[in-house]
Amino acid sequence: MVEDSYDHTKRKDQRTGTYKPKNIPVDDVMNEVIRTFSDAERIERKGKSAEVVVGKFTVSETLAIFKKRGYDHFVALTCIDLIEEDQFEMVYHLFSYGAKVHVYLKTRIDREGPSIDSVIEVFRPAITYEREIKEMFGVDFPGNPRLTQFILEDWEGPPPMLKDFDSIQYVQDHFGIKVRNPKTLPPKWKKAGDA
Repeated sequence: MVEDSYDHTKRKDQRTGTYKPKNIPVDDVMNEVIRTFSDAERIERKGKSAEVVVGKFTVSETLAIFKKRGYDHFVALTCIDLIEEDQFEMVYHLFSYGAKVHVYLKTRIDREGPSIDSVIEVFRPAITYEREIKEMFGVDFPGNPRLTQFILEDWEGPPPMLKDFDSIQYVQDHFGIKVRNPKTLPPKWKKAGDA
């Protein structure tokens, strides 16, 4: 569990009492992350955005560092199906109102039996994103108590956002609807290693 020592009360303007965002340069925070975690790697820094890659076991601690340094707006969590590499890429989107910089914290997990620890101890809003990714991609988030059905009520099929999910075949098998013109269908994705 990550200890969250973040205190909003210390970040108020003394004159007005309103929230005063920190303005810590993203390069400083990225350098701290790289010094702290041997598996961290700076990928790109362009204008008002930055990308950093870490191992799946240091995601929570890395997010805690960014949060403590003022990158405290959890914007989203996205999942990218890298079917050709048999992996998922998890992207944690953060923003700093002080530095006005977007951070994309990335990590990869195996596509087979996908699992990565929940980050709700650091950013509570992640609970909904993790729940959606569990349903749409089949990724498990140990530590998230709400990984129940979310959008797809009574769904019994495989996760529908996987690139190898054949939605046409699923509709034909479950609803008896036939495709009129198969020549206009998009190409099927091949799994890694398929000829």
